[in-house]
Amino acid sequence: MSAAAATKEALWLKKLLPDLGMNINAVEIFCDNQGALQLLKHPIASARSKHIDVLHHFARERVARGEVVFSYIKTDDQVADVMTKPLSPIRFQKCCEGMGLVL
Repeated sequence: MSAAAATKEALWLKKLLPDLGMNINAVEIFCDNQGALQLLKHPIASARSKHIDVLHHFARERVARGEVVFSYIKTDDQVADVMTKPLSPIRFQKCCEGMGLVL
């Protein structure tokens, strides 16, 4: 579900960037959920994945078209955590530096 939401945002960003003078072929999305990455790479039909069919197929289709690329990143290297959860001061500093923010 989150992969589909990230895909929609990435496609919007891809359309915005040419207006800012930047062109990219594919937007790279980093994910620390290996199960989600496997669902995007290998289609499976099971009772546990039926509820995500439409959004799952949307994300898979965009990956197949080469518009977005999902890559694995270790949880410790995921800088987006600063936006989603409380962190220790050291981890907070590392995430901010990873995003290019200066405190």
